[in-house]
Amino acid sequence: MAFGQSTYTASADRGVNDRKESLLSILKDVSPNEDNYFVSNLGQAPAASNTLHEWVTYNTARPTSYTGTIEGAAASYSDLTAPTRTANVTDIVTETVRVSGTMRAISTATGEDPYTFQKGEAIKRLKAKMEYITINGAMACGSSGVARTMTGFDQMISTNVTARASGTSFTETELNDIMQDVWTQVGSEYIADVIVAPIVIKRRIAGFTSNLTRMIQASEKRLTNEIRVYDTQVGQSVMVLAHKDVRSAAGTLTVYALREDTWKHSFLKGREPQWEELAKDGDRDNGQYVTELTLVGYAQLASAKRTGYATTL
Repeated sequence: MAFGQSTYTASADRGVNDRKESLLSILKDVSPNEDNYFVSNLGQAPAASNTLHEWVTYNTARPTSYTGTIEGAAASYSDLTAPTRTANVTDIVTETVRVSGTMRAISTATGEDPYTFQKGEAIKRLKAKMEYITINGAMACGSSGVARTMTGFDQMISTNVTARASGTSFTETELNDIMQDVWTQVGSEYIADVIVAPIVIKRRIAGFTSNLTRMIQASEKRLTNEIRVYDTQVGQSVMVLAHKDVRSAAGTLTVYALREDTWKHSFLKGREPQWEELAKDGDRDNGQYVTELTLVGYAQLASAKRTGYATTL
């Protein structure tokens, strides 16, 4: 039956009538680009002065046997071990922004300049890229036209590496075995102090029946939530960190035990993260964030990697 006019009879289609849409001036960004533990927490080593960045490492193994010295014997000498060079290459990381003049002129829901907004989002994406290559970077360099890529934790850890059969359950014994691998190689003061793994592994650890787990507040580090600490059987407490960039697929699920203070970022001199306004080449504004960095591992022996664990609880 005829009513006159109501919202049910007035179309809301564009251009049909004078109804104005209801649009909140609130934007909730739930992108996972803020979970960058290592970009926020790793220390910064001295600046790199070339694209090939080198440092020296040294380790002396403990004796496994002993032969006494005969009374009155002349001194005898053994070959001595010298420090060895380790290297990585600098990796150029960029995140670009381009916004048209029209886009900057129109009204937006939040009232914010789209160029300013996109710059804010670009720095988050830049940090997420830096985080990803810190863990998963695979060495690439030496060819014209091929971007240099630095080596991350995954490939720099080379001594304490174990590949479990696909689907192996991650148990309390496995965690302590990983820590024992490191304990065997280094002095007790350099044992790994953080476990980095997919969320399913953190959930597994949270379910251990041992009373050796406890919660600590996120304020102790730059984190967005609480973390769990596990007191291992080798006498070292480890922080358990769930990380989105660690491989979690069947057959490749990875768990790292890292000695955090032996890993640093080095930026090429003058190439810390910075904003560059690029040339105006039309009715648009252009710019990019750019940085050039590498990962320094002073003692990969103090860290470990194991792969192959089950992807389910």
